[in-house]
Amino acid sequence: MPSTLIPAARAFLEHEGARAPDFSACLVLVPHHHAGQAFRRALREALPGPHLLPPRLTTLPELAGEVELEIQVEADSLRLAQLRDFLEGSGQLPRAALWDAARELLDLLNELDAAGAGEAALARLPTGANRHLSLEAEIARAVWRALGRGGGPGRARAHALRLARRLERADRALYCLGLGPLHGVERAFLDAWRLRAPVVELPTQPPDAACLELLRSVWDASLPALADRARDFSARCPRSPLGREKVLLAAPGLEAAARAAEDTLMDWLAAGLRDIALVALDRLMARRLRALLERRGVLVQDETGWAFATASASHVVECWLRLVTGDAWFRDLLDFLKSPFVFADAGDQRLEAAHELDQAFRRHGAPDGLAGHLDLARREGLGAAHALLKRIERAGGGFNRGRQSLREWTRRLLDSLEAVAAAEPLRADPVGRQLWALLERLAAESAGHLARYGVADWRRWLLPHLEQATFLDGTVTSPVRLTHLAAAHTRDLEGVILLGVGAAHLPGPERTGVFNDATRAQLGLPGAEERERALRGALADVMARVPRVALVWQTEQAGDPAPLSPWLVHLDAFHRAAWGDTWVTRLAAGEGGDFPPVGDGMAESPPARAESVPPRLSVSAWQSLVSCPYQYYARHLLKLNERDEVPEEMDKADYGSLVHRILARFHGDHPELDGVPPEALEADLRALGRQVFATAETGSYLASVWRLRWERRIPAYIDWALRRERDGYRYRMAEAPLARDLEWGDGRRAQLHGRADRLDDKDGATALLDYKTQSRQTLRHKLAPDGEDVQLTAYAWLADAREAGFVTVDADKVETLAWPEGLDTAAEAEAGRLRDVLAGLAGGAPLPAQGAPATCAWCEMRGLCRREHQASSQA
Repeated sequence: MPSTLIPAARAFLEHEGARAPDFSACLVLVPHHHAGQAFRRALREALPGPHLLPPRLTTLPELAGEVELEIQVEADSLRLAQLRDFLEGSGQLPRAALWDAARELLDLLNELDAAGAGEAALARLPTGANRHLSLEAEIARAVWRALGRGGGPGRARAHALRLARRLERADRALYCLGLGPLHGVERAFLDAWRLRAPVVELPTQPPDAACLELLRSVWDASLPALADRARDFSARCPRSPLGREKVLLAAPGLEAAARAAEDTLMDWLAAGLRDIALVALDRLMARRLRALLERRGVLVQDETGWAFATASASHVVECWLRLVTGDAWFRDLLDFLKSPFVFADAGDQRLEAAHELDQAFRRHGAPDGLAGHLDLARREGLGAAHALLKRIERAGGGFNRGRQSLREWTRRLLDSLEAVAAAEPLRADPVGRQLWALLERLAAESAGHLARYGVADWRRWLLPHLEQATFLDGTVTSPVRLTHLAAAHTRDLEGVILLGVGAAHLPGPERTGVFNDATRAQLGLPGAEERERALRGALADVMARVPRVALVWQTEQAGDPAPLSPWLVHLDAFHRAAWGDTWVTRLAAGEGGDFPPVGDGMAESPPARAESVPPRLSVSAWQSLVSCPYQYYARHLLKLNERDEVPEEMDKADYGSLVHRILARFHGDHPELDGVPPEALEADLRALGRQVFATAETGSYLASVWRLRWERRIPAYIDWALRRERDGYRYRMAEAPLARDLEWGDGRRAQLHGRADRLDDKDGATALLDYKTQSRQTLRHKLAPDGEDVQLTAYAWLADAREAGFVTVDADKVETLAWPEGLDTAAEAEAGRLRDVLAGLAGGAPLPAQGAPATCAWCEMRGLCRREHQASSQA
């Protein structure tokens, strides 16, 4: 494909052709180096020959960077702290807003410096005419004057000074190639150069003039005039300049949008395109597309970079800060210990410590604070964990000492990372090496700022630097590049896919904050209108310069409509008015890509064979098999049982477990209640409850609430227990282990086992009880003869019980919900069903995912069977 900058190359040769083939003495300013590469290619096409020394191609910031300033330039990190201190002293803003407002103000002052506005612009601000603007104006004026009285220039002001110094060597013609919108000092620089030497604007008109005219006709027209312009345009141009190569793809949802982009890109690659840009307007869509492409073996060269905050090296630093400056949350502790960047000198001890603590947290719950973790490790004899926790305690001790300077806090961070043996692994990692250098630089830049801050304020100063700094991976070379819209204009590309052209990303949200567009306009700075004009210009350049363009629009987000960019809405309306059809191609949910959509088809479990039938089966496993065969297969045959959650706060399940423990001990101490005053029984049960709840209350304040809830039930429970004893029932045992052999098939045997909450005797027969904290309605449903709850019937068969029932221990009225008539028959039928099912498993019967909605709602295997995804795709 010929370069689109050949006209620019020819214009350059008209001025400098006599120098051919050596143009190294010439200077050409470009907006970015991709444009410089395109111009170099165009020059070779316009001037064929074996040798060519191209002109020097550079950007304005690089040209200014050649100049050394004798004065010290103040870094943005230092100015940010100074501005925060100034705003705090002004008393105009709440403390929580100081850092955010300081960042806004820093951007504003840098733009003022870049615009060359200065005191003259500030003098134009009103005082008193508008209360809100007056406050912002007074802050801006006071800050400007305060910074001018002391300290060196900021980054933007230093750029202006360097440009002014560079004018001293304005001894040759200066060629400008598509520089786009410039700041005030940059425009002044070009004007001053023009007084000393020629400044030549090289033409960069995109080759598709009809498309460019169409876009300008749409975006320069008011809405009432749109239809008239459309008719006039179609009269001159009977066919749409957009054609079939410039398309807008509307896809319902993120997955469909990413797959549509993937499908388009793969078609382009198959057609031989080898210079393709992905413009990441929507970073989430870009990440999803990148994952889909990597699955196909297509790598993406990232020109945008990713924030340090998203990298694992940065994550370990943030995790460390949360550990030593917060409450040492157990998840942060485990994440920290599992990171390969820490305790490089500990060998396997690091992962051993993580495993020890993980198991202890699941058994005993997560304690509060580092002291709680140390106490748990000491009580449980966790040697590896205790050793590393002591190192963490020593390394993080410096973060608990009052207020320090920014430099001191940052040095303590670096020293503490050294103490936990994280420095060398970080410096050995490409991202970690840049992160370490960033921390060293921030410490050096803040050395002259002596104000002291609490650790929370220091973190608010530090963490945004990690979020804004980016890492570029230079190890990937690919024909597919991820880039910004600003880096896609004035560039030779064969195809461009713009990801996320909804209104949320194009033009994007309006700028909000303390220093809004009204203040910026009075300061002479560009506002939303100017920014949008520049963005539309870049978009128009891409669409008119690149032969193939696909814009991808995600029409829905979280189930809600996501509107299209208003610019493209106008373009589609113009297109329909001019040529009678829409420009938008709407895709169905499953379109795009060769891979089936998620949820396309239900996972079929391989049938369990005879050798897979376990010799022992618990009642809970039997319940799982009845509720959903696939759940049983995944849990008990594939051994994919979900690990117990770490209890952070006490919930109803924990409450039920403690009540079971209390009642087991109470009836063990009081097997017969007759003759003991009810008040004494209530007192004993209350004392026992406080004893059992005590451990839980030390780790969770909510445990006290659950204990009080239980104590309100004690009178009702004692009343029920006394009535039951008067009815002839005698307590036998609690937490009774039960097991019974079952013969199935042609003489094979299996054992069903479980543990019953309570067994009583009456008239020489066994009565089985199951304590429940669920509602009466739920329990009555479990007792339905045609229900799928196997608990009472299975335990009744195990215990050879004549009676069985649930006890509503968490109700205002405690009562027994007994199994209806025919328990013996139901228990034998349960055993018979178990025999038939085991025989079916041995014969290779399938195990489908067929759980009821109530079963699926609490099933940890729901993502494995994908039954719900299939149901939603068929709806």
